[in-house]
Amino acid sequence: MKWKRRRGRPEPPRVVIVELRRSGVELVVPPTSTVLEALERNGFAVASMCRAGVCGACEHRPLEIETTSVARENRPVPEPVRLCVTTAGTVTRLVLDL
Repeated sequence: MKWKRRRGRPEPPRVVIVELRRSGVELVVPPTSTVLEALERNGFAVASMCRAGVCGACEHRPLEIETTSVARENRPVPEPVRLCVTTAGTVTRLVLDL
């Protein structure tokens, strides 16, 4: 994958690929949407309240996660993510048990 450089930093990918392992579905989340919005748009009910990343109602521990941050990828167990604020940028691929 080639990234464009802007002010010395790589430009992050424009979408998040979300694999829903139990359902066998793969979603492509555009940069204008959150993962939560994409799930809801495709008929998946996910608990949520604040939609600002504060309450933690939409928090899920991914089975796998790919990011542009090396520090996060090297952890043995992925940290929980809040789906209401997860967008294209640092997260490039997310595998959820949904």
